[in-house]
Amino acid sequence: MSIYNYPEYYDIAFGYRDLDLECDFIEKQIAVHSRSDNFSLLDIACGTGSHLIEMGKRGFDVSGFDISPKMIEYAKKKAEQNGIDAYLWVDNMVSFSVERTFGCAINLLTGFNYLLRNEDVEEHLKRVARVLDTGGLYIIEMNHPREFVTNEPSTTNSWVEIKGDVEVEVDWDNERSSVDLLTHIVTTKPIVKVKDKDREFIINMEEKFRIYLYQEILHYIDCSGSFELVNSFGSFRFDKPLDNSKDSWRMILVLRKK
Repeated sequence: MSIYNYPEYYDIAFGYRDLDLECDFIEKQIAVHSRSDNFSLLDIACGTGSHLIEMGKRGFDVSGFDISPKMIEYAKKKAEQNGIDAYLWVDNMVSFSVERTFGCAINLLTGFNYLLRNEDVEEHLKRVARVLDTGGLYIIEMNHPREFVTNEPSTTNSWVEIKGDVEVEVDWDNERSSVDLLTHIVTTKPIVKVKDKDREFIINMEEKFRIYLYQEILHYIDCSGSFELVNSFGSFRFDKPLDNSKDSWRMILVLRKK
């Protein structure tokens, strides 16, 4: 059982995301750092497609994929309802392929942290490089490295979101394990409680993700031979560089294809 099988509740649970701010950030990075005039965007691990739909509203030609068929089915319906002509398909981050190139790719909400093995990271970066124009950007949102060093989340991972008659309560760090010192992998058993009018049920999950250190990810970028790091941020605020302060709660990297 997984929240990814209930995309309508997933959308409510993650409704706290500031889409305008985050898409402003993406547009700003493209304007400043991109050397491609290709206004197309690939959303990797796109979920229900919220970011790609917003970018579509801003004039971008948008595509995306996700490993969950139900998420993609829901994203297609949502895109159609919003008048966005998006190409969406089911795929995974390690072996995906598409017969076109893009000016920008994004991987948000820590999707990159679900690449658990070194070889998966290497293959993923190769795949992204293949579908990006020279000078195009790859924007990645990851967990802050302090979650490895201190084994404490950078932000609250328990919250409640309400939309109409629906209430979704999330505890993403339920039974969170210590970070494995050799693999940097964390295991959690998130609990999602849904109240939808007279219906109530609990979704029990098990998640594994990997915490990446900053120097570690720089090494992967360098070894890829395809990307250069052009900027790094601690949040989606333009004035918040990646550092050790509390308001630097994410590791957001802006890569450019060589």
